[in-house]
Amino acid sequence: MAVTLYTSRVILSTLGIEDYGTYNLIGGFITLFSFVSASLVSAVQRYLNVALGQNDETRFQQIYSMSINMFAIFSVFLIIIGESVGYWFIKTQLNIPEGREHAAMWVYQMSLITLIVQLFRITDNASIIAYEKMGFYAYLSIGEAILKLGIVFLLQLIHCDKLILYVILYLGSTVIINIAYKLYCYHKFPSCRYIKIWDKKLFGELASFSSWTLLNSGTHTLTNQGVNFFMNRYYSVSLNAAQGIAAQVYNAINTFLVNFQTAFKPQLIKSYASGDMDEHYKLINRTSKFSYYLMLVIVLPFIFNMRSLLALWLVEIPEYTEYFCLYILFAYLADAVAAPLQTSIHANGKIRGLQISMAILYILQLVVCFFFLREKLLPYIASVVTFIVHALFLVPSLYYAKKLCGVNVRKFLKIVLLPTLLVTLVSLIVPYFIKGYGINIWHTLLLCFIDVIWAIIVIFAIGLNKEERSLISCYILTKIRNKN
Repeated sequence: MAVTLYTSRVILSTLGIEDYGTYNLIGGFITLFSFVSASLVSAVQRYLNVALGQNDETRFQQIYSMSINMFAIFSVFLIIIGESVGYWFIKTQLNIPEGREHAAMWVYQMSLITLIVQLFRITDNASIIAYEKMGFYAYLSIGEAILKLGIVFLLQLIHCDKLILYVILYLGSTVIINIAYKLYCYHKFPSCRYIKIWDKKLFGELASFSSWTLLNSGTHTLTNQGVNFFMNRYYSVSLNAAQGIAAQVYNAINTFLVNFQTAFKPQLIKSYASGDMDEHYKLINRTSKFSYYLMLVIVLPFIFNMRSLLALWLVEIPEYTEYFCLYILFAYLADAVAAPLQTSIHANGKIRGLQISMAILYILQLVVCFFFLREKLLPYIASVVTFIVHALFLVPSLYYAKKLCGVNVRKFLKIVLLPTLLVTLVSLIVPYFIKGYGINIWHTLLLCFIDVIWAIIVIFAIGLNKEERSLISCYILTKIRNKN
């Protein structure tokens, strides 16, 4: 997270607001093509986890190989659409700063190639998670962050068009990480070796599961990039830069949450596949609660010190960046609670109702944002709407988790939602009364430290039950004794 935030700061400083906004706009547009891959990721991860939960290594290898076939087919489709419709859209529809059209096309082409390269990482990444080799997953994630840090230093040393150089170097780092994933899986897991196979039935299963996640990921991507496009159309590329910074803040902080939930997803799916429902329900409740607490500890200092932290982080702060960041963090704080419920529904496999419900909410978000932005109201209203929609995701998640997986909603409200609500309210007390006292960098950092410590105390005192406090205390004491 630290490396990601630092690299974002230097990249914004090196590229400037216009080039950074152009990169965010076009790089974001590329993700319009990635919604199909996002749906395939979910299908591959689910089926690999189920195969391991049933101890079927042969089935695992078949799924591994068929997923590579599917990504190869999608890559061809991606190139055809990207070099026709996508090329036309970039050339004719986007508001690119004058004189940067050539660089913008470099960004587009390199981003398209990067997306294709990343596709072939998905199966290996899903395999590492399925086998729960989190040590390698963590080390490689750190390695990727260090590579991006290296890109920052090269940007400052090499004298040429910085925007073009950045997208080329980013592609190079992606290729290196792909090779590392492939070599590790090939040598560590015999089931992660490609075999020539075309299983029509398996293809149908993967495609059927993917079709519903495709609806959700497609509307999600359409909404995000639609809002980005409207922001560009009705305001300027500097607002795209503000959105890009908010996305970087979210990506950096969300790393904690994603890695935490990545460690739990295989266990959630395997426990469901093996029929151990008591363990499955316990995992849902604990993962939902701990995910929220983890995000709260990280987000709380930002809520009350956002402007000071942005000034510490960035050389130049685009207008409205503070508000974009704030409401985006609220949105994904809400997501932390619902994500384990959605994983449980995915383990069941009957995901149509959930995906349709979430797709409808995404479309409503896009429509509402369009009308607000067209009237040129405060642009960060788009982030406020995002927060409201993401909070509403909990409703269909709870409904379908109860209907399909037997989750006890009343118990979930009692064990998860009530404690998290109480912890949130109490956690706000101290940060609220000490806000505004950060007169310099060190005072601001001290306030952030106090916010974090206070949140941890509140969580431990009133957010955990007796069993959870005992487990954590025993874990900490064991670690201390081992070190001594």
